[in-house]
Amino acid sequence: MENAPPTAGPDRAGSSAERVIEGTSAAPGIAIGTAYRYDASAPDIQRTTIDADEVEAEIELLANAVQRAEQELETVRALVPDAAEADTEALLEAQALMLRDEEFLQAVRQRIRERTESAGTAVQSVLETHRKRLETSGDEHLHDRASDLVDLEKRLLRSLRRGKVAVNMEAHSIVVARNLTATDLLRFSRHSLLGCVTAEGGATSHVSIVAKALNLPLVVGAQEVLEAVSSGDPVVLDGYEGRLVVRPQSATVEQYRQRQAEREASPLKDGELEDEKMDDRPVTTTDGRTVTLRANVGLDTELDLLDPYGADGIGLLRTELFFLAEGGGTLAEDEQARVYQTVAEATGEAGATIRLLDLGGDERIPRMHAGPPEDNPFLGWRGLRMLLDRPDELLRPQLRALLRANRHGALRVLLPMVTDPEEVRRVRAIIDEEVDRLAAEGVAYDPDLPLGIMVEVPAAALQAHAFAEHVDFFSIGTNDLTQYVLAVDRGNERVGAGYDALHPAVLGLILRVVEAGRMAGCPVEVCGEIAGDVQA
Repeated sequence: MENAPPTAGPDRAGSSAERVIEGTSAAPGIAIGTAYRYDASAPDIQRTTIDADEVEAEIELLANAVQRAEQELETVRALVPDAAEADTEALLEAQALMLRDEEFLQAVRQRIRERTESAGTAVQSVLETHRKRLETSGDEHLHDRASDLVDLEKRLLRSLRRGKVAVNMEAHSIVVARNLTATDLLRFSRHSLLGCVTAEGGATSHVSIVAKALNLPLVVGAQEVLEAVSSGDPVVLDGYEGRLVVRPQSATVEQYRQRQAEREASPLKDGELEDEKMDDRPVTTTDGRTVTLRANVGLDTELDLLDPYGADGIGLLRTELFFLAEGGGTLAEDEQARVYQTVAEATGEAGATIRLLDLGGDERIPRMHAGPPEDNPFLGWRGLRMLLDRPDELLRPQLRALLRANRHGALRVLLPMVTDPEEVRRVRAIIDEEVDRLAAEGVAYDPDLPLGIMVEVPAAALQAHAFAEHVDFFSIGTNDLTQYVLAVDRGNERVGAGYDALHPAVLGLILRVVEAGRMAGCPVEVCGEIAGDVQA
């Protein structure tokens, strides 16, 4: 882990005393740098300019923000009481017309292109010009309409803020936040991010998965961090012990530098593996059972770790992280095919299980999740529900890409968030259709693509015998299954003590799936934190 250059000693005259904030380790590593406070709810757009190669992405961000703002207006309209409908309708309609005003939108796009302004800055600049024009018009009615633009500006800026992390941090920063999403982390990682610490969150959240994939230390549940840390404070982040040292003394910094150097000298030894490399012996349990050990992978940067860790291929590739890494847009079929081909070639005959796009819950893509946030996103529009709702945009391109890439290895498809066998039948029908289309188009492909389901919803576990007739394998997602069975939010530190993947209710459902698989000759795999817990 790269660190910040040495700062002026935190034990210099007039500085505050060293303070240690305890949390929970979510991703290992040590980072020494400068704190950057990030508030996702901040209404202002902090970044004023962009790089030339970011212009088109910024214009797309603007379009998505306008779409979200329009949908928000429709939602507000539906909530207006009848008594206030006449007065409010005029205001909302004026804003809606402005959002559809091509002259206004073109002026914003022009500032983005010609002045390389951020979308937020361009919106503020154009609306300020309009507002001044109305205020100085001499017409009382037009003067009153100027205040409407203030509300529109706030609405658009909120919408933009939801679509993009405002990054104005210095290089070698350690992000301090109330909470973070995987999307936040991926975007921050482009700006010399060293690590993150959050006041909330759990060790099994999606952000921890991404942090591990990016080799970034992450500490969560550090409840005192927001009151103790300001932007610019020198800090040391200990992702092994789950703590943050604020304004560390010089001796503390030196101690951590030594520890870091020792760990980097033998990167696979720190409680993760006893030896520097796994040998080629079969993996066996203490009672002598041989098991297959496969890797959980989030990004292609982790492919190089398969051999050192002795993984027999990939047991779970989270494809949503590739979408999130691209800034929240959709990936074209050809782009996906290239990614999956790389994975197929890296794993060879050992194979790779590719989970279809699993967005929702705590991960949203603005283009797909326009409109107000769901009240309960973990029980909402996510996983296979989203894919089946948008087959042409999401499901078919991904399946076609996998069929094409399967020629270069041994891929398997895993369906997320499945609750009914009918959903599996619908996906199989779509696969058959795309096989016929690829053949008709003369595109090379391999139709031998085993299909499995992620057993992460109690309904799927309870119907395992019925599902076994329609799938080629089961993969038990213990993180979400535990969360749903015990009604415990794994990202909520207040109830975190109740999150227990070895709870009898969870183990009972796992046993039910294993028995169904055994009776049907359907292989059963286990993934999630429990799969990597030697005590389990």
